[in-house]
Amino acid sequence: MLRTLPLPLLRLFCLAVLLAGSRAQEKPPEPGTTKEDEDVLKIGLKDPYTGSDPAVMAAAGVVAYGPFPWADFKTTANIDTVLGERRILWMETAHYKIGLSLKSVSWPEDQQKRKALQEELKQLRKKLPKIAERPKKLDPWIRLHLYAQRLENLYLDFQKLISVTDADFPAKGKAPREGAFLGMPEKFLVLLFQKKSDMARYMDRFCGQKQDRSMRWYHDKTHQMLAACAAEGLEGFDEAGLHGHVIYAVSHNLCDGYNGYYYHLPLWLEEGLAHWFSRKVSSDFVNVEILDTEAVAEDKQADWPLKVWKRARHEGAYFPFEKMAAWTKFEDMGYLAHSQSWSRVDYLLSVDREKFGLMVKKLKALAPPVGTPTPLAEIATLAQKLLVELFELDGATFDEKWRAWVLKTYAKK
Repeated sequence: MLRTLPLPLLRLFCLAVLLAGSRAQEKPPEPGTTKEDEDVLKIGLKDPYTGSDPAVMAAAGVVAYGPFPWADFKTTANIDTVLGERRILWMETAHYKIGLSLKSVSWPEDQQKRKALQEELKQLRKKLPKIAERPKKLDPWIRLHLYAQRLENLYLDFQKLISVTDADFPAKGKAPREGAFLGMPEKFLVLLFQKKSDMARYMDRFCGQKQDRSMRWYHDKTHQMLAACAAEGLEGFDEAGLHGHVIYAVSHNLCDGYNGYYYHLPLWLEEGLAHWFSRKVSSDFVNVEILDTEAVAEDKQADWPLKVWKRARHEGAYFPFEKMAAWTKFEDMGYLAHSQSWSRVDYLLSVDREKFGLMVKKLKALAPPVGTPTPLAEIATLAQKLLVELFELDGATFDEKWRAWVLKTYAKK
């Protein structure tokens, strides 16, 4: 099982998202549907922006719509039977299978977020000109296309980071390290629910877990990594917050799935990298559960450069790398641990992105464990060895150079 994702504690405007199904005008609503399902039921299962035209689909990066095989020898039709017909939109892309039941949302009020969304839609309209240049709302199909674009962009960014392409994974084997998707045999999975009840029913029925907010899961029969969340459970998230949360979760899965899900990378590195990808999204939310012992002003929680800068100024106010390298329990990490892990990765990437990618590749190249899991200490030791070999950074030098970089770089932000 993968680590459960923490829920950010910032309050913001609540998103609305819906559950999907076939055209509402053709069939009456399914029993158990609510007002939260109206948008998806109304827009229907047929994509209005491709019209299911093969040429348009190919240009938009759409491989298929549901029904199609999902995970552990189940199909999307099996999920629809459990959750209700016509309530989820299904899309397959080059590297993902995605289910979405989010409802329509309005444009963000924040100017920076509006600008970022406009740029995303500009990129999307090059592939799907039927989407209005400035739609009044983002309907469920637009949101699905946006998430497909975001996730494929993330996949490409991760490939660039570790200097690989699809051609490096030509095999079609059924075991990890033999597959075509970063070594995994099947595509990565993403489920974006509107309602906690649907998230809970999926996790209970298909994963045997009690979870209704946000979770990553390994479907071990078919070796597939799932990231699932319910917008209703992410209390107060706006669209940018949900976007960042999804990127955070899927970044973890790409990292864990790369070259086979046999072990985790060191906690500081994996969390730092997931945050580094997610923080490219302009958002007021942080994917951190703040510890009871941490006092962080609510309106300043997203300002990580400033928070890290203030800590780095004072000896004893930051985590020395020796301590960070020893972290093994996710639940013990709080706001300060996550923000400083992000900053350590931010620093290493600024020094030499190619070497950082090589470090990840070498860490994920350990022999698969036989019988017992790979000891965490072995992975941590290798990470420290690679820091010395690639960056000439032992623990003390890492602290010194990171602090100097933070004080020079973040002070300007």
